[in-house]
Amino acid sequence: MTIDHTRVEKCGHRGILGKYCLHFHLMGECETCSFRGNAVEHGHQRAIVVHGTHLSSVVENVMYDIRGANIYIEDGNELYNRIMYNVGIGPWPLDSGVSPTRHGCTVPGTNDDQADTQLNHAGIWLLSQRNHLVGNRMTNHFNGMFADAGRFAGDCGGNAASYDCCTNSLPLGHW
Repeated sequence: MTIDHTRVEKCGHRGILGKYCLHFHLMGECETCSFRGNAVEHGHQRAIVVHGTHLSSVVENVMYDIRGANIYIEDGNELYNRIMYNVGIGPWPLDSGVSPTRHGCTVPGTNDDQADTQLNHAGIWLLSQRNHLVGNRMTNHFNGMFADAGRFAGDCGGNAASYDCCTNSLPLGHW
């Protein structure tokens, strides 16, 4: 799958698993998989998701007003993906006072309250730190980047990708 230099807007669907703006879904080893130079705007429940995919490229994308995590590496067994030079812009800070229900670019009602809600919102959220994250910029997120490697520390396998791994034992990729 390759989607390059495309504008995607009003995408995603809060609370419905798999309904994301751009999504590598169970691609396995896929060096040719690329999301490059895209503009993703006004989305719900994450802009770019890498799930069950290794060796892909998510490079030079701009995400604006995405409710939830901007880039989400899903299961923890995604390895060696290149997440490079992306920009995630949350137009409102968490305490902006815009409305009593809008807390920056957080969104309730997803399957991950750690990545998407005001509890621990992240611009880039991942379980597996064995990916390459270089030159990314995230604004107005509670965490610019959050590696939740110990979250499922006892669950070492059974995920959808071809590699089973214990996330809390993986070394860092190039950060």
